[in-house]
Amino acid sequence: MRTVFGSRCQQCWLRWNYSSTKQLSYSKKFSTAASPSVVDVSTLVTGLSNEQVKENPAIASYLAANFPNYGKSDESSSLSDEIVSEGMEGGFSTGGAAAAVADKNEEVAVAANNNNNINNIREMFSFQRDPKREDGSRACQRLREDFLIPGLIYGADPIKGIDSSSNHKLYVKTPWNQLQRELDRYHHNFESRVYDMTVYENPDDTESGTVHRVMPRDLQFHPILNKLYCVNYLRYFPGRIIKIPIVYINEEESAAMKRDGFIASVNRFIPCVVEDGVPIPEHLELECTGLRLKEVVRIDRIIFPDGVQPIKKINDQFLIGTVFGKGEGAGPSDNAAAPTDA
Repeated sequence: MRTVFGSRCQQCWLRWNYSSTKQLSYSKKFSTAASPSVVDVSTLVTGLSNEQVKENPAIASYLAANFPNYGKSDESSSLSDEIVSEGMEGGFSTGGAAAAVADKNEEVAVAANNNNNINNIREMFSFQRDPKREDGSRACQRLREDFLIPGLIYGADPIKGIDSSSNHKLYVKTPWNQLQRELDRYHHNFESRVYDMTVYENPDDTESGTVHRVMPRDLQFHPILNKLYCVNYLRYFPGRIIKIPIVYINEEESAAMKRDGFIASVNRFIPCVVEDGVPIPEHLELECTGLRLKEVVRIDRIIFPDGVQPIKKINDQFLIGTVFGKGEGAGPSDNAAAPTDA
């Protein structure tokens, strides 16, 4: 009798190359700690300090014997980059994709990690994919095995004279480590960021790329392994609506929030329009000073930077959430039974 895990559907899902065995080998490979300049040696051995290692050669030799990567790791490397590099050494089936990713990865990583990007727009790169040979379930599965995530660029861009017809859709494949780096940085706010996506015609040509300003859309994850499966990109231009997340500030200035109060959020993002030349904010700040228990928080507490405005459909009654928490003067129950006389 065929079990549930032996069904054809499960076999197709589990055929993807991100197997638990490969994840285990990666975790063993990168479980050793980084150099003392990056990570404190006490994270390796409890109670041990960097000064003791310098003073006692025996301790240093012990660490070198039991932690092979101790003192040898590179601060600029990351787990996602090492995984992709290992895939490159094994040989990708996409021709020059391995060399292209290796040549561009360091350059783009430095630019993307720079906090002084113009208008707070970060950089990524991808390659065009053939809509005939690299489209469909099996073709996209082969791309994922080569650490390339399929997707497409769509949407209108009036500045460049591009309409939203299907003729202007561009099929792309993005290196997995590029996307994972941004997901690790922004998490659920990844779709609220804007990127300059450089698209190269093929992996062998990494000089004549076309830059598209895009926002990530329609993220899909593997239902079992929770790995990134597909990412599309919507063309961005000044005036297009972008949802910006909300963060709370000055919570210590609210008596209700200091007594373990919290805001039960109704809207965690605010659709906004950012003017041309204005840095796109990573978040909008909500002023919590003076918040009281059961107070309704509306948009008037949001601090909008210059050049950033909510869309016209949002009025002054736009609801952010309500403050809940412990009541004032909370104490033992007043309904406790009084002691009876014997």
